[in-house]
Amino acid sequence: MNKLFFENSFKYRAVRHVIFFLVTVFVFTIILHVQNKTDNLLHSFWVTLINAFFFFSYAYITIFLLIPEYLLKGNIWWFILLFILVGVALSALKLVVSNNIFYSSISPENIEREGIVNFRFIIVNTKDMTFIVALFCIGKYVKDYLYTESLHKKLEKQNKEAQGKLLQSQFDPHFLFNTINNLYALSLLNPAKTLDVIARFKTVLIYIIDESQKEFVELEDEIVLVKNYIQLEELRYGKRLKIDFKQEGEVKYFKIPPMILFFLVENSFKHGSSLDAGTPWIKIKITVEPGKIFLTVENSRPKVHLKQENDEMEGRGYTNLKKRLDLIYSKQGYELDIVSKNDSFKVDLFLKEKEVEVSRKKYR
Repeated sequence: MNKLFFENSFKYRAVRHVIFFLVTVFVFTIILHVQNKTDNLLHSFWVTLINAFFFFSYAYITIFLLIPEYLLKGNIWWFILLFILVGVALSALKLVVSNNIFYSSISPENIEREGIVNFRFIIVNTKDMTFIVALFCIGKYVKDYLYTESLHKKLEKQNKEAQGKLLQSQFDPHFLFNTINNLYALSLLNPAKTLDVIARFKTVLIYIIDESQKEFVELEDEIVLVKNYIQLEELRYGKRLKIDFKQEGEVKYFKIPPMILFFLVENSFKHGSSLDAGTPWIKIKITVEPGKIFLTVENSRPKVHLKQENDEMEGRGYTNLKKRLDLIYSKQGYELDIVSKNDSFKVDLFLKEKEVEVSRKKYR
């Protein structure tokens, strides 16, 4: 039932309008027949049907053409002029087509016997149609308001759920376990460096817990997060891990959804480098241009467990990422391209800039 009232696909909209038209014709046919007891029911039906056609035409022209093309664009005087002209033209045409049957049936006192089409008829009919059109407009925009509110609440709920899933997928317990083990080993071998690593670890955790719940963050802060994360991961791999990090353009004040870049980088470690006992490599490139950003993350991958890793790398994590990007940008605001090869895995993400306000808190 909700789909019938609120679904905006052509099928449901057409059904709604047809039902509304038929119900209106039925109700006013009964009213006309009861008021004019000498008239037969079929005659009342044809009178109502003819008049309903012109009333609905006036309403549809106003709602779907005049209001969006003139009133909502600020052309108020053009809207008023065209609204009156359309009403007068349809009134004159209706009186000619219906041969004045409607008013002679229910309101004979408004009829002047000297002619079928005259100025008084047109003014009275235009006034009546204008009142009906006003009711139509009120009904439509009340329905649109309720639909918008319903959609807004639904999108808010979906966005929160997507962010929750994203946070859960990003907060990898292996990362915590490995970092703590590395800290313990480092405290024995190089105590002086331990404090710096602990500070970076704390910064990463605070960012993941705090900033991931926001809609947008500074790209500059996300880059700092990624660099801290990479330095923590390098404790595990030592010199055998090759990181190529490139950054082009002005990243300051550019906003992106939180954890997007982090997810791409973390995924390259989780499903790439962590499985490679040789010399794994990761390439990260961030290119900022006016109004848009290009993120590229590519990593080596071992040939062992290739099919299993294919499924995992392109599975739930990227499905949740696409859903989240759809909610924030719509399909026209981003492009996500995944290239999986036998020896490498590459992700290209293009995002359009959105005008948003974010806090100035920095994570260093």
